[in-house]
Amino acid sequence: MDRRALLAVALAGLVALSGCALLTGGTLEFSAGPATVTEDAQSAAQYDLVGVDTQSINRTVSVAGQERTVEATNHIATYERDLVVTTSEATGTVVVVSTPQMAVVDRPLNPVGSMSPRQLLEAVAANRADLSDVAVRDNRTTTILGENATVTAFDATTEFGGQSVDVTVHLVRVAHDGDFVIGVAVHPSVMTAEQAGVDQMFEGIEHTGS
Repeated sequence: MDRRALLAVALAGLVALSGCALLTGGTLEFSAGPATVTEDAQSAAQYDLVGVDTQSINRTVSVAGQERTVEATNHIATYERDLVVTTSEATGTVVVVSTPQMAVVDRPLNPVGSMSPRQLLEAVAANRADLSDVAVRDNRTTTILGENATVTAFDATTEFGGQSVDVTVHLVRVAHDGDFVIGVAVHPSVMTAEQAGVDQMFEGIEHTGS
């Protein structure tokens, strides 16, 4: 399934809330460092880079009783792999997003950090009307950016080519060098072997902090 546009929009909308380090001056700007997947991991998992995007989001938020304009810059890298399901073609997609943690006097305000995996996926799915019947399947542990990280797998249903298709969604989130790094992967559920490739992609994430 081609999920990159929907995932990018959803994940960008997820980080619209932000804070500031100082309550003086004009627009408060926060920028994440880019997060991508190494070429070795792409090659091993047979995924290709589709594109790397930078998205700036401007919002007016209330911080300590004051209205402030905040600009958050996020980075989104999208990778795809062609799959064949019986006689139909499909696409496995991996999206890696980095978003600044952001805080006011050490008080974290980016909602990404406090959401449970299910809440995080629901926030993504809020802008994805075609993703339904979402249920947690299981959790597993992998190593991302040198740290143990929990990957949550979800069962879900989507529409593709006018038909209902069962998909598996993998979600991981880590805090690294001042940013949150989020990985999301989607593939047809019948392609159970794709989990190994997803883990290779997640384990191959590299990030230069903000």
